[in-house]
Amino acid sequence: MEFFWGIFFSFPVVIFSALLTLCVLYWLVAAIGILSIDCLDIAINLDDIAADMPSSGFGGLLLKFGFNEVPMTLVITSISFFGWAITYFCFRLFILPLHDFILFYFFVGAFVFVIALIAAVYLTAFVIKPIRPIFKKLSITNDYKSLLGQIVEIRSSIVNEIKGEAIYEDGGAGLILQVRGNKTYQFKRGDKAVLLRYDTTNNCYEIISIEEFNG
Repeated sequence: MEFFWGIFFSFPVVIFSALLTLCVLYWLVAAIGILSIDCLDIAINLDDIAADMPSSGFGGLLLKFGFNEVPMTLVITSISFFGWAITYFCFRLFILPLHDFILFYFFVGAFVFVIALIAAVYLTAFVIKPIRPIFKKLSITNDYKSLLGQIVEIRSSIVNEIKGEAIYEDGGAGLILQVRGNKTYQFKRGDKAVLLRYDTTNNCYEIISIEEFNG
């Protein structure tokens, strides 16, 4: 056991050890209900990624491996686990005999870390590929169906059948939604409304006043 912990806290294994420990603590805390599973996930707008980042950048990496379609916490946990396993066994086989040669030890350790990170990314992409459709379906559902019936606040000066914006308070920064009204009720900035229906063609919500919804 002492041998295991010695490798666990040795370079480069310790980098993945720290990441994996944080991931395990996160899942334990989430399991007992203190945190929600997706509270640390990153909201990613693919249109913004395509416009602002090159295909070889972070956005391109997410799209290439399909990491944008699953919770980021799952991706990080998987990369941490595979990276830790690879560096652990590489340390036992190749790095441990070099422990007395400090400079060579750190050079080989850095090289192993880079290779392990790349391999972990590819292994993660391979493992999550079969479950990506499940998360994608859940994501599409949560994007609009789960918001139907929720109350939003009008943020644009006008809402009609052509244009309009509202904000939904989700407990964070809030979601800015495209909304459309009708001629029977004139909305103004600051009014409250209810999301009644989602138009998949125009990517917007039909809204009605709270009075109409209740009456």
